[in-house]
Amino acid sequence: MPAEKTSPAFNSPFVAGSAADRPEAGSEADLRSTLQSVLEGKLPFGFCYQPIVDLHRGVAVGYEALVRFQGRVPLSPDKWFAAAERFGQRPELEELVTRQAILSRRHLPANCFLTINVSPSFLLSSRWDAILESHRSLAGVVVEITENESVAEYAEVHKKIKAVRERSGLLAVDDAGSGYSSLKHVMELKPEFVKLDRIFVTDCDSDCAKSALIEMVGAAAGRLDAWVIAEGIETSDELDELIRLSVPLGQGYWLGRPVPEMCPVDQEKADGIRSRVKAAQSAETVALSTEKCPVYENLEEAEALLANSDRVDLAVVVDGWGRPSRVVQRHPLAGVRTLSEFLKAQPEHSAQDTLERALTRPPDQRFDPLAVTDAQGTLEGVVRVDRLMRQMLTADRHARISAAGAQRKTH
Repeated sequence: MPAEKTSPAFNSPFVAGSAADRPEAGSEADLRSTLQSVLEGKLPFGFCYQPIVDLHRGVAVGYEALVRFQGRVPLSPDKWFAAAERFGQRPELEELVTRQAILSRRHLPANCFLTINVSPSFLLSSRWDAILESHRSLAGVVVEITENESVAEYAEVHKKIKAVRERSGLLAVDDAGSGYSSLKHVMELKPEFVKLDRIFVTDCDSDCAKSALIEMVGAAAGRLDAWVIAEGIETSDELDELIRLSVPLGQGYWLGRPVPEMCPVDQEKADGIRSRVKAAQSAETVALSTEKCPVYENLEEAEALLANSDRVDLAVVVDGWGRPSRVVQRHPLAGVRTLSEFLKAQPEHSAQDTLERALTRPPDQRFDPLAVTDAQGTLEGVVRVDRLMRQMLTADRHARISAAGAQRKTH
């Protein structure tokens, strides 16, 4: 059963947690007055830090600085910045927040980085130039270009990014894949980090289209020598899928919520990540490639679902004891079809043996999905033959990498 989701994570620039969904309060005059108090330093603000986690080792390797405003007007930071823009004071507010965010890197644990959100317009401003002039080094700082604005001319942006890198700073592109502009940012700026938009991470464990897109972004980032950061990880099932897809870094409520200190990953979560990675690398059992799918007791309902939804391409019909009796599939050539004969496997079965069984079927059945059941025959999920193949290829790749590493140590 999929893990229960937490409340939504807010990943827009300068997010402030639970205040983000409160209704606007106070008049524009109150808001203007409060904003002015912030700009004049009369009303303090601070930051919370959300960990960015190595999905292989289970340790925090970075933190995103998320501003927290105080005051009598209960607005989330994105609305604060929108208000500042209405009042013609957004550049001043961005400068103030950015300066304080950079100063907070002194709290970074060893071997960690700090990401700060910077809009394209602010990056191109003289205020950003003034910040760079006051910092000879940006070591440990990752400038995260936000997706809330388009960039018409990249030549000037390249100059600004060059100045960041000359100070040992790094670059991240936010919300990759969410729109044309974010993909264009990746192609033009060649960042060190690509932050995968949360819309692709949410339910990636049950949506094969999202998994395919994550793989595509990962392959593209690898060619650019960039690290992918998956944002918005909220369930253990999503984490399992991202580990299976070899996504290196992650961020989200499951891994750690924003808090006022730069805290390490919870030990239980860290141990869970490492055990998941170990299971993924062993690639011995069918369990790793098993996925959930819609389950019905009525064949007509299952067929109607696939006929009317492009987001689902598999469903299983079970009997009164929860045992699979039909697999309904949207086939790329045959359309929606019902399989009454299909292979079954158990989660603990060898992935290699199961794949060999599947590939010995007649040619027209060779790539039909398998039903995964427990020892009593109750449905656990389904497994696709192409996933079993990827699992074995990934295991082979890990084995070759480990062998190469062992060989290097002997020399």
